[in-house]
Amino acid sequence: MATFGIDLQFLFGDSILVSPVTEENATTVTIYLPKEKFYDFATFAPVEGTGHNITLTDVNFTTIPVHIRGGVVLPLRTTGAMTTTELRTKDFEFVVAPDAKGTAAGSLYVDDGVSIVQEKPTSVEMVFADGNLCVRGSFEYAVGVKVASVAFLDVENPPTAVAVHPGKGNMPFSYEGANKVLRVQIDMPLADGFEVTFY
Repeated sequence: MATFGIDLQFLFGDSILVSPVTEENATTVTIYLPKEKFYDFATFAPVEGTGHNITLTDVNFTTIPVHIRGGVVLPLRTTGAMTTTELRTKDFEFVVAPDAKGTAAGSLYVDDGVSIVQEKPTSVEMVFADGNLCVRGSFEYAVGVKVASVAFLDVENPPTAVAVHPGKGNMPFSYEGANKVLRVQIDMPLADGFEVTFY
């Protein structure tokens, strides 16, 4: 019932909450966040929803407030492009946004983008729990790009090590303490399953 009268906020898919500023020349917007974990899309900082309205201030004229719902793994392209054809040549970054229980899941489907009947698509499932991201699926379509990096959100402390299996062992990583973001550069071809684990 709390969301019945909300007609300006909307979900893009099942995991991206968009809260546009709709008043002319306004730099604030009041939004509703359900009582669950969210993440600021621009900074990846965790935001605890309280089930009440909150007011965002200092929203500039080129910004739309966007939040990621906790519990999802988002496969995002590392950079944008002007056309779909060009975008399909860009690598992926997987963004792991855990829920309050520390788990997340997502999926990715890629085909040739042209054929009406797809005979050999790539369909990937991603599951995260206990510091481990497991990527499994059917990799029949040659995507031709890599998973360049993985961003783990709401990581309380920097890990001592990050490993990628199979074959890569310990990997370099960066940790942004202010927003609790762990980034791992993995450069894994999206052609087979793999796991990323931090300790």
